[in-house]
Amino acid sequence: MPFPIDDYTPHGYLNTPTHTRNLSPRGVLRSHGAGFRWHYPAHAGMYGGRRETYRAGFRFALGGALELSEFDVVSSPYHSMNLFSLDLSHGGATLHATFHLVGEHALCASATIQGEARLAVIVEYTRTIAACGEWGESGLVGRIVDGDLVVQSFEDGEAFVVHATRPFTDLGITTDPAQAAVWASSQAPGLPGEGFVTVTGRRGDTVALFATLGFGMPCEQLDLYMTRGKTLRMAQHRQRAVRRTAAADRARKQAEDDAFWARAPILEGDWFPHWRRGLVYDLETLRMMVRAPAGIYRHIWDAMQIQAPRVVLAEAAIDALLLAYADPSLAQHLLLGTFVDAPEPNVPCSREDGSYNMVAADGTVCGTAPEWGYPWLVIDWLASLHPNREWLATLYPALTAYLHWWLENRRDPDGWLVYACSWESGQDDSPRFGDQPLGGGHPVRHVRPVDLQAAFAHACLVMSDIARDLGRAADSHEWLALGEEYVARTDALWQDDLNRYADFDTRSGKPTTVNDVMLLAPVALGVARPGRGEALRQEIEQIDPATLTWPMFAWTAIEAALRVGLNDHAAGLAAAVIDRAYTFWDAHQAHPDRTLPGIACEYWPPDGRCGGEGYGWGAFTTHLLLHVLIGITPERERLVVRPNLPPAWRFAGRMYGVRLHWRGTPICLHIEAHPDHAVVIANEQRTDVSWGAAAIFSWEALNLQH
Repeated sequence: MPFPIDDYTPHGYLNTPTHTRNLSPRGVLRSHGAGFRWHYPAHAGMYGGRRETYRAGFRFALGGALELSEFDVVSSPYHSMNLFSLDLSHGGATLHATFHLVGEHALCASATIQGEARLAVIVEYTRTIAACGEWGESGLVGRIVDGDLVVQSFEDGEAFVVHATRPFTDLGITTDPAQAAVWASSQAPGLPGEGFVTVTGRRGDTVALFATLGFGMPCEQLDLYMTRGKTLRMAQHRQRAVRRTAAADRARKQAEDDAFWARAPILEGDWFPHWRRGLVYDLETLRMMVRAPAGIYRHIWDAMQIQAPRVVLAEAAIDALLLAYADPSLAQHLLLGTFVDAPEPNVPCSREDGSYNMVAADGTVCGTAPEWGYPWLVIDWLASLHPNREWLATLYPALTAYLHWWLENRRDPDGWLVYACSWESGQDDSPRFGDQPLGGGHPVRHVRPVDLQAAFAHACLVMSDIARDLGRAADSHEWLALGEEYVARTDALWQDDLNRYADFDTRSGKPTTVNDVMLLAPVALGVARPGRGEALRQEIEQIDPATLTWPMFAWTAIEAALRVGLNDHAAGLAAAVIDRAYTFWDAHQAHPDRTLPGIACEYWPPDGRCGGEGYGWGAFTTHLLLHVLIGITPERERLVVRPNLPPAWRFAGRMYGVRLHWRGTPICLHIEAHPDHAVVIANEQRTDVSWGAAAIFSWEALNLQH
């Protein structure tokens, strides 16, 4: 199937695939009105830093309408990481524009205009003088060179060349954005007698130029190219090259989109429209996380988030889990590279140049622990979905080295596993670890965490199965024994008087008093002793979805609910999180106090301030939707579907479907809702089950009937 056309939000990002933090900072392309801007070295925010070196880009105005709120109709029918289209109308005129990046340094737009209206393009270049601390930068200058608009920094800094495929009829350059907006609706005055406009500032000042290009009527077609370079000559050279290749590049990117969406899950039926589109935003965000080999990473690698890419095991594991719904082979390669390219066995948090970015206050180099991102749950899922013995055999030594590293470096004298600091747990500054005056890097080795023992036990049990499948019988027995040891250690942290698990503080010699959703990890991972889950049912039932604002907390709580048979509660929690996130992602109006719609962000707080924009694991809603609600679970020899829609959705006449492609097989899966049961239809095979019960389909039968 081609990319799913829909009424998407007019906000979002275009992928800048070669952008890295240190070796090749290219900036990010973020929407701005009816256009896009580069933010270099990243968007000023949670991960891009508080100050940008520059912003530069362009946007369209039609009939004087410039801000999106001024248009009569605004829609984005095509919203992928590669191509972004806008449909705009104002005063009877319409504009259809498609944006894409060519190479690393050219922003292109192709516009079609119908009706009589003034078309204008507003170009912006905003720069912080000497942001890098170097001397030799004074301001910006705008002028016309060989018929093209040029805005550049002087004496140093990037130059931008803007070329239009039809000549502009008027031009104005100003330091005042309000004046540029006025010229969007009326003829601009041209350049002053000297032929250029300049703005200067002192080191640390932010200065800006705004140029308005007006195009006379009728203007039915316009292609626009904005290229950048360290020098004007470099930008001009790129300008000439991109005009020759832009059409072919756009066609190639559309073919890439179509190939991805031919296999990716697409919702159909009676889903809310913002859920249908929300899954698209999720998957397109995840596509942006996959980076080509660079620096120390010899394989494709997971950027984690687009502003300042780095490799973190937890986020890479979750991103691989989510990508597997569309491309299991890609997901396996992504996780493989995370382990085998790691500079140390514990997969320290690193950047492409080999630098570390998670060093504890005592100098310890850290990577996320085996409980954060549940990497062994992901490995087991990927192995079931896409059996690949070669992949497991290649991955196995690195997995072994990782777990042995934890035994050798994070085991206290009594054999308990500990975190070096709360950063290493992924639960930065959590009160579980007591006072941390040095912040998240403060040493916390005195705490024996429940979730760490449980996750290590689970990892060893999965390793026992992998070793057996690889013909390593002795290894399998060793892993099984180690897993059973840590199952017992996990159970030893159960507190009868509290009726729950509790971390243990070796300094006080007592269990800690802080309760936390991650203490449900033994239940979520299936390593709790019989009866423990039942004892925790009431606590799990009381979990409020408003508190589940981070992927790991949502995953742990909802899996625990499913394990103890609270299927309806699990469905309610999952649906509430999904709806909250997708409402933010699909908002058609951007709000200054919220993260930008159109892309998955870091987490899902009720106030909409969702952390870093463009964060892979923020798309965890994909798993909640497809696994928890629809109930898809792959096994080695069969596909298991446990439909578990929220009770409020279970009335006759509703149908919820998804199309995807696994094991070389197109799968058309539908759930017919009834108050007391569901009919699961997979490639025309029908199975009637109660809600939460398993409908089982063999891969062979699905393949025969697709």
